[in-house]
Amino acid sequence: MGAFDTPVHERHAVGLRGLAAAAPALLVDVEAEDFVAALVAALKSARWPRFGWPEGLPLAALSAQAAPRALFQPIHRRFNLLVLDTHCAAFGTPRLDPRKIDSAGFVVRRWAGPDASGAMPDADALADPRHWLLAQPEGWRRATDARDLDADPDPARRPLARTGNAAVDAELRARARPALAEAAHPLYPLPPEVAEHSGRTLLYGLLPTGDAQPRRAAKAVDYAAVRAPGAARDEFVAHLSPYLRRTAGVRLLPERQGRFDARWLDAEAEPLVDADEPDSTQAQRQRAQFTAFIRQLALEFDLTGERAAPLRALLDEVPLAHRRHGAPGLAGFGGLGLSWREPVSAAAFLVGCARVVTERDAPAVTIPDEFGPVPAGWTERFADAALTLLDARSAEARTLEGRYDDADALYAIRAFVRVKGEAPGCPPRLVWSAMTPLYRIAPWYASTGVPQARIALPPIDAASLRAMKPNVAFELPPSLHKLLALNSPKALLGGSAQPGSDIGIGWLCSFSIPIITICAFIALNVILVLLDFVFRWMPFVKICLPVPRRK
Repeated sequence: MGAFDTPVHERHAVGLRGLAAAAPALLVDVEAEDFVAALVAALKSARWPRFGWPEGLPLAALSAQAAPRALFQPIHRRFNLLVLDTHCAAFGTPRLDPRKIDSAGFVVRRWAGPDASGAMPDADALADPRHWLLAQPEGWRRATDARDLDADPDPARRPLARTGNAAVDAELRARARPALAEAAHPLYPLPPEVAEHSGRTLLYGLLPTGDAQPRRAAKAVDYAAVRAPGAARDEFVAHLSPYLRRTAGVRLLPERQGRFDARWLDAEAEPLVDADEPDSTQAQRQRAQFTAFIRQLALEFDLTGERAAPLRALLDEVPLAHRRHGAPGLAGFGGLGLSWREPVSAAAFLVGCARVVTERDAPAVTIPDEFGPVPAGWTERFADAALTLLDARSAEARTLEGRYDDADALYAIRAFVRVKGEAPGCPPRLVWSAMTPLYRIAPWYASTGVPQARIALPPIDAASLRAMKPNVAFELPPSLHKLLALNSPKALLGGSAQPGSDIGIGWLCSFSIPIITICAFIALNVILVLLDFVFRWMPFVKICLPVPRRK
């Protein structure tokens, strides 16, 4: 009997199965670039029993008993394949006649249920529609009920309710939920020689672990979870400067009656307090905390921008004052021991300080004596206003987001086959497989242990250097050329470089890529050694082995 000369079991139900009972097999660690040939060779090398799958199949499958496994991406030279057997759900489970298959494919669904990073969820959790997100062109959509999990991915193929009454049928269609498509990936039949050898009708598909299609634009950060009460909001409030959270007692500002200027921002600047003063360490700490406060307002919350008007209005609710001594209006009577508080606009003072951070030539700001405390409930209102501002700024700083970019997300696969109708005119019948075990996708930087790419660097003797002629050219605008020509390396590194102007001519500068690579390699090693004092990463970030000289 030939590979396709199988009896047509027209009235039998159809089933899909893989290495595990009633579950598709997800095969991993196929390293060959021709992964189809590698899969075919593995399937043909196994001895197939009369029923079921071979026990010694040289392919690794996901386990439903262990924690979700990380699958590598094509960038790691790994290809993940889904293989399943289509059969008739009758005694002996004979293979399904491939001529009965109208089409086949699979969908990838994202887990949205309880934390399953340490162990696989039980069957009840996996069957709960509320725990799944369905892939759509605009992103992931949460399933609402079991109908979403079992509906045909193609809305055009879903059967319409019919009663025989045209008016009733029209009303049913009008009240039906919007037909949303689910992203599906094709399954292909394996070559006839595999079917001949195994006695099975086997289908395979390439599992997507990255986005081949253009990525959609998304916000850089989604602050919806931070707005609601919970751990995320608590962390955000704790992230706010202590100046924005202290509700009891007046806080004395550092360097009172001094000037806040650019020296406060320079970590290498000389201390603004006397090192011999007993409380100099505490004063330095207070100064650093105040500088961090101003940086947060200026850089995170853009206090000088148009969107920060609600923040400025809130800051003006915080008491801020100079402490004056003597009698108001009576000069020369400071010895009377009288003092009073002269209120200052907190928003105006802090905006002036923020401009010191964001504008090079901003004037110095006189520092008042007393700040706060903030009113009761004020911090929560400030957090809400700050989140609104950050949400707007995030919309401007949009990023391209891929469907599988989240390294912590868990996924599963469900395959389907559309079986042709038993009689002419009957629509295809949709048959779903069970869900595969959960898995995650390893990030691009994960190590797989495969052989490394080797990049040969040239020697740096005189003869080799003379042979390395320029082979790439950079086109420089006048401003960039003058910046490099008018300033020494010391000025560039020290921050005292003078900017170049756009007046003049452009330049075309040629460089040798091998020499640039040598410079980058030397600079990389210097940086690795310097940062090793912090990270202690040299034993595993750089491994050097001696290589005998070739004769």
